[in-house]
Amino acid sequence: MSVEEKVINKYLIMVSNPHVLELKVKNLNFLFPIKDLCVGVNKTYTITEIKNRDAYLLINRILDRQALKILEELLNSDLSLIKGICFTDLGVINLVKKHKPHLELIYFGSHNTTNYQTINYYLEYCDSLLISTDITLPEINLILDKAIKPLVLPYFILPEVMYSRRYLLTNYQTYYNLPIKKEIELLEPISKEKFLVFENEYGSVFYNHNFLDYRKYKFHNILYYYINPYNLDNNTILDIIKGKEVSLITSEGFLNKETIYKLKGE
Repeated sequence: MSVEEKVINKYLIMVSNPHVLELKVKNLNFLFPIKDLCVGVNKTYTITEIKNRDAYLLINRILDRQALKILEELLNSDLSLIKGICFTDLGVINLVKKHKPHLELIYFGSHNTTNYQTINYYLEYCDSLLISTDITLPEINLILDKAIKPLVLPYFILPEVMYSRRYLLTNYQTYYNLPIKKEIELLEPISKEKFLVFENEYGSVFYNHNFLDYRKYKFHNILYYYINPYNLDNNTILDIIKGKEVSLITSEGFLNKETIYKLKGE
């Protein structure tokens, strides 16, 4: 099924399932999680599987020596269809500038992007970055006012809660003699919060079970509106892009509810 739609905003969408590639939407760029260089995803791709022009690559794991070798091999391959790389390990910057300096660099370390001073420092070395999901609407607008380059907004995503290099699911399931599962839903008994957990050979990632939805608000100085649809079908994804209501439990996160992520001044 192909879906045709024209939009004004520019969107960056995670290819969490191959059917996402059937979307035919103007101003839509695909983000591909790369095999051996990603955590917290249910689907990865090799560079030869990517056939879409102006695509972005996701590299979001902690890079050890072996991973750096894999990345260098990737950067020395044919990346003529690739527009840029979204990354979390800052070591990616030097390798990309050495091997493929024309590629855009978008920093995805969103827990570190909570104020415009820090953001503008990162922007001296990369082209854009993903705004943190840990901050309020006034803080986001201040960042967008002060940022020296357009930024990526977490528009409709499952917000990442934590990433551990440990095999948390396997260790837990082995200790309690449970069947080994690499993708599960957990219920925290005190808060009653649900979490979606992924594990692969590079670690474990926890996501809040409810989609973060910023669509009702207007923003400026945006490079891309970022969507991570996880396992949503294309009709639902299109409704999200068109701003329609969807039959999902969503949250505004901390937009209107401040959390303590830093020490306050006197």
